[in-house]
Amino acid sequence: MSVQSMLAAARASLGLVGRPNYITRDYATRHGDEFLKASWCDQAVTYWARKSGNAAAVLPQGDRAYTVWHAQDGQKLGRWFVGTTANVKAHAKPGAIVFFDWEGRDAIGGVDHVGVVERNLGDGRVQTIEANTGDACKRRVRAAPVIAGFWNPDYSVEDDVPEVVSLGAGADQQVAANGEIVVRWGTEYVDDPKAHGDGGVAVLASGERWCLCDALVRISGLQPGDELDVSWARYDRAGKKFLDDAWRLTCHAGPDGRIEVSVGGQFALDADNQLRLRIINASPRVAVVEKATMAKVSLFKH
Repeated sequence: MSVQSMLAAARASLGLVGRPNYITRDYATRHGDEFLKASWCDQAVTYWARKSGNAAAVLPQGDRAYTVWHAQDGQKLGRWFVGTTANVKAHAKPGAIVFFDWEGRDAIGGVDHVGVVERNLGDGRVQTIEANTGDACKRRVRAAPVIAGFWNPDYSVEDDVPEVVSLGAGADQQVAANGEIVVRWGTEYVDDPKAHGDGGVAVLASGERWCLCDALVRISGLQPGDELDVSWARYDRAGKKFLDDAWRLTCHAGPDGRIEVSVGGQFALDADNQLRLRIINASPRVAVVEKATMAKVSLFKH
């Protein structure tokens, strides 16, 4: 979490043109397809904050696409500066969230657009990185007459927004009689950075994380009373050595020969191991992990 990481994320988007794009798609996955082609200046600030680990500082009330609300977030924190030449010269720091009103009013209610200050030029102007300027992400130089105001996030704030991995089996998978498998995930929706192994079976943490896991497992092909275990299991980083069942649940098939169970758990994960959903079939018949099986893993820094 730092000004440098926020600006690096913004610079990585320079040259992006048109919509939908990866920024609007990312926002739409959480808030709906209506944002795919919506104005994306504040969607971009949201994306950069989340990507760089600065969400707690930049998004104190959560994701923002509406610039007025985002400006109000800074005002509620007591960090708002009206966009006068004196304030811009004295207080607009790199990483500041800067809001524009093309009619030249210094009022939050008139905000039309937002960007991030890259550099204070020292004369009442700032160099910014802005998205949705000419439907592109560009550097701009802006002066006080069009700056409604700005606020400086506290980039020292610890970011408690988790990395979230949502997974779907996507296809039926058989478990041999008296055998076991790890579920292969055919569908993944994940916050950046990538947290899913190339083989489709593992969740990977980039460092020490506290995991909050939940899986909805659907299994068929059994006889009433047949026993089967479902486990969130840890393996070594290479996936070759089983370490332990971090959270294991024994289930029994119902009268229709099916199991539908939610398997949750809370445990630690780090860069030396990986997480898999393990199915252990103690019955004398083949079980089928149905394609509708899904899971969500939230990875919190600690």
